[in-house]
Amino acid sequence: MNGYNPFAVPDAPLHVGRPRVRFAATEILHLAGAVVVLTLCFTLARDGRPFPQRLLPEPITLLGSALAVGSGFTLHELAHKVVAQRYGHWAEFRAQFGNLLLSYLLVASTGILFATPGAVLIQGRVTPRENGIISLVGPAVNFVIAAAVWPFTWVTDTDTPLQRVLGVVAYANALLCVFNLIPVGPLDGRKVMRWNGFVYAASVLLAVGLFVCILLGPDVLNPGK
Repeated sequence: MNGYNPFAVPDAPLHVGRPRVRFAATEILHLAGAVVVLTLCFTLARDGRPFPQRLLPEPITLLGSALAVGSGFTLHELAHKVVAQRYGHWAEFRAQFGNLLLSYLLVASTGILFATPGAVLIQGRVTPRENGIISLVGPAVNFVIAAAVWPFTWVTDTDTPLQRVLGVVAYANALLCVFNLIPVGPLDGRKVMRWNGFVYAASVLLAVGLFVCILLGPDVLNPGK
């Protein structure tokens, strides 16, 4: 998810000179904090044990969650940032730590995961076409990861934890791809649809098709059962 707001960070300078990708210390701290909290939230949501037993996650569940968040969330946000900066705009990720805390408390007590961790803020004169492409690359990264990982869930030995980890990565990325293409609020789908209706429709068909295939394939969340 990305948020275009020319007044989002008033003291942040726009790019001067040749566009390039760069990271600020504050951004790295925000991104790292969001990844850690989201990984814990995702782990708790996948743990079927009652509270408070699920507060001590199993190592394989924690590993799968870390890879799912690292690929599904981190690479999604970095794709927004990189493309925006290559267009010559200021772009940095900012976490919403209050929302992350509420998400953790909710999933720890109920097992329900609902998170709005933050977004890449963009400052500059962003055209509708640029905003559409910047928005599309996030779900596109999720789609590519899910499509690349999912075939391995068919050939991986179901008696090993590897299929469980790969299945979670594929499922999480496919779900994030579909979710972020919903054309409402600050989600990427609304910006893509405003830019190009045909591209949006094609993206939704591909995303939903992959997600359905993953659901109809091996039980990626509970392999071997």
